[in-house]
Amino acid sequence: MSLVAPPAAPSAPPADARVPFSRKLLWGAGGAADNIMYNGLSALVLPIFNLGLGVDAVLLGYAMGIPRLLDAITDPLIGNLSDNTRSRWGRRRPYILCGAIGAGVLLATLFNPGAGWSTDVLFWWFLILCSLFYVAYTFFMIPYSALGFELTTDYAERTRVLAWRPYLGFASGLAIPWLYKLCFVFGENEVEGVRVVAVLMGITVIALGLLPALFVPEPPAPAIAPAPLPLLQSLRVTFTNPAFLLLAGATLCILLGLFLAGPLGLYLSMFYVFGGDKEAAATIGGWAGVAGMLAGYVGLPLATWYSARFGKRHAALLFVGIATLSIPLTWWLFTPANPWLMLVPAVIIGITINGAFLVGVSMLADVCDADELRTGLRREGIYSASMEFGKKCAIALSTVLGGYLLAVAGFDQSQATQTESTLTALRLGYILVLGLAFLTAFLLFRRFPLTHESAREIRRQLDARRPDAAQLRARRAQSETAGEQRAAPR
Repeated sequence: MSLVAPPAAPSAPPADARVPFSRKLLWGAGGAADNIMYNGLSALVLPIFNLGLGVDAVLLGYAMGIPRLLDAITDPLIGNLSDNTRSRWGRRRPYILCGAIGAGVLLATLFNPGAGWSTDVLFWWFLILCSLFYVAYTFFMIPYSALGFELTTDYAERTRVLAWRPYLGFASGLAIPWLYKLCFVFGENEVEGVRVVAVLMGITVIALGLLPALFVPEPPAPAIAPAPLPLLQSLRVTFTNPAFLLLAGATLCILLGLFLAGPLGLYLSMFYVFGGDKEAAATIGGWAGVAGMLAGYVGLPLATWYSARFGKRHAALLFVGIATLSIPLTWWLFTPANPWLMLVPAVIIGITINGAFLVGVSMLADVCDADELRTGLRREGIYSASMEFGKKCAIALSTVLGGYLLAVAGFDQSQATQTESTLTALRLGYILVLGLAFLTAFLLFRRFPLTHESAREIRRQLDARRPDAAQLRARRAQSETAGEQRAAPR
């Protein structure tokens, strides 16, 4: 199957489907908060609790995995609750507000345990607070994602709107690779410095997370809403949707590969490239992260343009295919002879995987359209929750398996240097884990059934069969006009 489809003529979205720039920016701010919550915690767990405080890596895997599994159970509950909520503030915004505040407070507290605690006490501290943190994260993320899907009904405009989540997420993400380095700046060692870093992270999460909750109006609800589906029936309809299952499977394979390879790459850099020098590895890791984030800014407009021109499925195939072919190159690019070569795979993956993720999120909004044509219901919340459920299961599995992969490779945390066989195992494991994960995702994307043309036809049928479509457009225009008047300087 060719990666390039016959050109599909892009068309400008109708006036009522266009989203103002200010609204895109305010909604996208939640992506910056998400990046700090999602990746900031993961970036610091092993360096602080394993290398700094001495908690066993396998136990930390369970302490990260169990909360995500428990939290995954709450995802469908929150998604269905958000879909069926009717309040003066909307279906999504009250949950976004509460989740942002709760997650910020818990993130700051998590990395401030008592001094002198034993490793057993530290394990339980981390497990309990991490569990609470991910529940708060669910309250924020599920309604926030659903709100983004609802902001427009146009095929191409959706990708443009949803791009602002990673655009601003990358802006905050530029700091993620430097969090470990900042711990040495704010304290005599990483354990002391992380106390300040965590508080700064929590404050930033709250400030950014409140912007979409307070300033992004929700689209008006239909005048006559169908009866909602009960939770179990809603889940059954969702998880028997072939398009959703293929899209979710591809996304989860990529995430599983990235999170399994993460510890391997960290310790490979630390003990193979830099011979045990943790601070030097933290520095090059920071620059590699910045390079990947900046490369992501290149990938996002490329993905937006390519998906509008050739279709979203073909864009996903192109980007994931390039990423898969690049993975074997890391055998030569992770080398003590020239550590800066580590930036090359960071740039390639930054462009391709971030572009593929953007297209995948926009494809999920098209899946919601197809579901509405089938069920008569707008169920962005349950689809967002089901995708997050799968993601958390994959991440939970990766955090548990990650510790075992290090053990299988022969990694010994008590040693300042590792054996030659361990280093070789780390190098091979990194390539195999990422390569197989990306290849599987590519094969699943090939089978995704919604094309550029079929997605537009579904949208046309939905608009044609809704008797209140004109009324909804008028109410949306009135809402936007009122919002602009309130925002105008007096």
